[in-house]
Amino acid sequence: MGIISFLVGKKQAPHRTLTEVNTHAAESPGKSIVRDSPDSYIDASSISPDERPFYQPDSYYTYYSYPGTHMSQRVITFEERKATTFPTARGLFVAEVLLLEYCSYGNYPKPKNGYPGFWWFKYGIRDVGHALLSLEQRGFLQWASAKDTIKHLKIDELKQVLTDAGLSASGRKADLIERITAYVPEDKITAFSHTPKYMLTEKGKLELQENGYVPYMHKHHYTTTENSSFGETFNVWDINKLFPDGNASNWRDVVGRIEQRRFGVNMANSQNGG
Repeated sequence: MGIISFLVGKKQAPHRTLTEVNTHAAESPGKSIVRDSPDSYIDASSISPDERPFYQPDSYYTYYSYPGTHMSQRVITFEERKATTFPTARGLFVAEVLLLEYCSYGNYPKPKNGYPGFWWFKYGIRDVGHALLSLEQRGFLQWASAKDTIKHLKIDELKQVLTDAGLSASGRKADLIERITAYVPEDKITAFSHTPKYMLTEKGKLELQENGYVPYMHKHHYTTTENSSFGETFNVWDINKLFPDGNASNWRDVVGRIEQRRFGVNMANSQNGG
């Protein structure tokens, strides 16, 4: 994914909070430090205390990616994106559609390895938890039951659930899941389930299906940044502009034609869809 793929692991020099920046400005009147300067980082006061362990330290989330280098670029916030991009027919924006994709994996909220840095640096969302809550409130997400989440358990955990229930623990993972679903009570599974996770509602599934270009472009091998200095760009924001009415149900044909022209192959319509 180019420059974005390693944002999560980037190292930065210590940065100052907005309070520290303002104090520094008062002490150094000769320097002009603005709120979104490379010397400050985004406010995170809305993040719930129980969610904080799933983020990098606050100083990681600067207003600029790679501040102080030739790669430095100001982060465009989600609210700013809403003013310059087109929503789907159901009113979701690019980052929200991608959140549905990640929820479909059964890992959100509070993913084991934390929230990747791209939510802020590429999509402008600092508080992922509240963005997920908004999607739930609008009917795109719902909390998964214990039986809905067992497919995300490890094989050893599935076998332990069956053993504790006095059932056979032999067979493939699919067999174990089927046996648990059929014979093990919900409360016997809960002890092995991870933190409660979201799952897509039917509305959420349809939304993701019709706007599949978002996760497709997010993972595309040839995606570019928005900097056109080096030639024609190819990214999710470019594709979004092609669906001003929010109807992206034919996105594979649209993206496939661009791929054919740019790269000589229609990957969007290949057997695996990319």
